[in-house]
Amino acid sequence: MFFRFGACSFAFLWIGAVVLAVDQQQPPVFRRGGSKFIMESLVTSCDHVFVDYFRKVPDKLDIYTFRVVKLASTFSIDIAVRVLKTKRVMYKVDNLDGCQFLMNPLMNRVFGSVYKRLIVNGTFFSCPIKPGVYYLRNEGSVAMLPTFHPPGRYQITMRVKMHESRGPFVMEMLWIYNVVRIK
Repeated sequence: MFFRFGACSFAFLWIGAVVLAVDQQQPPVFRRGGSKFIMESLVTSCDHVFVDYFRKVPDKLDIYTFRVVKLASTFSIDIAVRVLKTKRVMYKVDNLDGCQFLMNPLMNRVFGSVYKRLIVNGTFFSCPIKPGVYYLRNEGSVAMLPTFHPPGRYQITMRVKMHESRGPFVMEMLWIYNVVRIK
C-alpha cells in the first residue's frame, strides 16, 4: 500500500529531514549547512472508513502500519509546508496523482530515493491498492536536507485523498519541526 509512502516521501523531500520516532526521549536533530532541524512531533490519523488505523508499530523506532479496508483504485496526495506561527504557506502541492507516481517512482531522482527508503521488506506497490495491512518506514535521507532553510517552526501536512471518500482525507500526517541556525 502506498497511501502513506507517497505522501510521506514528498513531505520528507521538501524539508529533507529524517524522522525516526516521535516518542523518543530526545527529538531527532539533524544538521545541514548552518542549520539544525529538530523534529518535534508527528501525528498520524485516518478516516476509519477506507483506512481502519494508521499508527506506529510498538517497540519499533521508525515503522508505521495501516490497514486498508476498501479497494483504492486511485488516490491523490496534498502536501503543504506552513510557518507554524502565521500559517503562511511556504510550499504546496495539491492533487498529486498517487497511482502515476507508483507506476514510475523513479520519475524524479529525489522522490525515487525517498520512496525506496520508505519501503519495508522491499515491497513496492501498484494501483489498485488492495485491502490489507501495510507497513512503511518513516525515514528519509540526511543528504536531502536543504543547504538553506529559514529559521523558525514549521508544520508539514500531508493528506492522502480518494474521490470516493466523503471526508477531507483517508490518511494524514502532521509534522512539527524547528529550524535553528548554528553559530
